[in-house]
Amino acid sequence: MPYTDLREFIDKLKKTNDLIEINEEVDWNLEAGAIMRRAYERWQPAQLFNKIKGYKEGYRLLGGPLATFRRLAIAMDMKPESSYTDMLNEFDKRVNNPIKPIIVKDGPCKENILKGKEVNLLTFPVPIVHGGDGGRFIGTWNIGICKDLDSEWVNWGTYRAMIHDKNTTGILIIPQQHVGMIYLKYEEKNIPMPYVICIGLDPMINFIATTGVAYGVNEVDIVGGMRNEPVKLTKCETLDLYVPATSEIVLEGEVLPHIRKEEGPFGEYPGYQISGKVSRPVFKVKCITYRNNPILTTACIGIPPDDVGLESRFNWTALC
Repeated sequence: MPYTDLREFIDKLKKTNDLIEINEEVDWNLEAGAIMRRAYERWQPAQLFNKIKGYKEGYRLLGGPLATFRRLAIAMDMKPESSYTDMLNEFDKRVNNPIKPIIVKDGPCKENILKGKEVNLLTFPVPIVHGGDGGRFIGTWNIGICKDLDSEWVNWGTYRAMIHDKNTTGILIIPQQHVGMIYLKYEEKNIPMPYVICIGLDPMINFIATTGVAYGVNEVDIVGGMRNEPVKLTKCETLDLYVPATSEIVLEGEVLPHIRKEEGPFGEYPGYQISGKVSRPVFKVKCITYRNNPILTTACIGIPPDDVGLESRFNWTALC
């Protein structure tokens, strides 16, 4: 691949004029989300917000990394003007040739480590994305990682996360999703489920985390196939789980059994909030690791085009 992490992908987008840097101060409270949404609707470049109100220099937001087929083609190391059919054919070839990950001792994701009382999710410029959202969503363009209780299966999926306080979030866990099936096993035995949220990733990771990968299949192997090289993983500080070594931000903790707290609403793909406040499982964060000058990736979900809508359309076509 021509890039090893999100930052190199951003550099690639700059060279092809598929990303714009915004150096004026932008408010995390609705303003950044409004700019993202407008950019989606006009098929404009991805947005790198370099100055967020109330946050020190270097703490950035990235909106719309994979919201157009051009950017998806670039992420797949194809020509930006590649046809939809060519991209589907390449996707089909790669997903059928998975590559196992490799383990590395350390990685940029551990440049900063916060534990215990130091943990504060608002260390990062987490936005309120839509008017009417139930809170600040740190997980909109992220992956959640958990391990099956009865096997070696490790699930990577895109599951949203709304901040409750400095060290807990709600998690959208639906019983029919893989994360829901895994969580149920832990909850039935009254065991907290070790869980990690990773933010700011090689876009192929986010891409595959939105696909309909089969039950019991490790998404990281499919990502390796999409990259034509293995993903580098490093072990968490506090858990027996492994994360992409170049992640911008890693949240380590556990989803508590039988504990629920109101989560949502959140703007969704129809262009409005589908549901109001709903009692959902709680993720307790015990450790945060992050890169110097971290980049928080965000999706302002609504009527397509946007990152989630484009990925769902592409993957649904490819997998049918």
